[in-house]
Amino acid sequence: MRFDSVRKEYAGSVAVDDLSLAVREGELLVLVGASGCGKSTTLRMANRLVEPTAGRIVLGDEDVTDVDPVALRRRIGYVIQNVGLFPHRTVAQNVATVPTLVGWDRRRTRDRVAELLTLVGLEPARYARRWPHELSGGERQRVGVARALATDPPVLLMDEPFGAVDPVGRARLQQEFSRLQRDLGTTVMMVTHDIDEAVRMADRVVVLSRGARVEQLASPLEVVARPATETVAGLVGRGRTARLLALGRLEPADLDAPREDDGSGHARPGPSVRLGAELGDVVTALTAAVECPDGTTVGVLDEAGRHVGTASAASVVRALHRLTAAGGARA
Repeated sequence: MRFDSVRKEYAGSVAVDDLSLAVREGELLVLVGASGCGKSTTLRMANRLVEPTAGRIVLGDEDVTDVDPVALRRRIGYVIQNVGLFPHRTVAQNVATVPTLVGWDRRRTRDRVAELLTLVGLEPARYARRWPHELSGGERQRVGVARALATDPPVLLMDEPFGAVDPVGRARLQQEFSRLQRDLGTTVMMVTHDIDEAVRMADRVVVLSRGARVEQLASPLEVVARPATETVAGLVGRGRTARLLALGRLEPADLDAPREDDGSGHARPGPSVRLGAELGDVVTALTAAVECPDGTTVGVLDEAGRHVGTASAASVVRALHRLTAAGGARA
């Protein structure tokens, strides 16, 4: 999907001003910025819930303004914060909404509903006949994602999709949706106001300021490690190091000299991490290591469980230096 010099005005007020932006096939692109910057307006112009004042929005090779808006919305998945499930329809009927509208037969629709509920972690035999009010917030959000994916749309739009879910459920949904998106290869354009959610989930992050002005378009790592403007730096804020710890992973070059093992190829007892672990997990293990005899390092194991070295606070610092220097490639 591509935005070419797109503009949106409301009674003389400019919400989106000359936005040009391309969403790559198969990527998860996240729009983030302060309230009122135009990110949700941008998303809604993609399926013509909001009509652009000027410019072109292209899906594949087709200008969406030349397409019947109802037909367009049936081709583009859409997930919102409060889900918007039909309260008088069961879970299965909600998921079947678009397949029914486009004329799928009952058997094909039934099979697709079962497939999608399984895909989002809701057992069909248990959930298909339930009503929306019988579900938790996280379960309703899963149904919303399943409904949006029902006809395998080329693009999925998501507007603050996890904002109404509790923090624990939200983190789980973010992780599961990221896995699902990678497995399906769906092109996703998502809006959030939460920079942590953006850097955790995105392949690329678009930081917007008022009027949907693009302050930075880059990998999560580059946005955190090398903010392009003061606006981006302010959004990243004091949590920069913590966000780098979540993005970075322990690599062989970060390790200390190998620690003596017990002769079997395994490290002596004590906390350990896997090579490739998130740096945040390394810090957690180092905190636990304080209670151990050597107290300053943790063992590092490869995929087969063999001891390959040790990591210390210096290892984490080396990794952070490496990330900050690289800046342009996602860890």
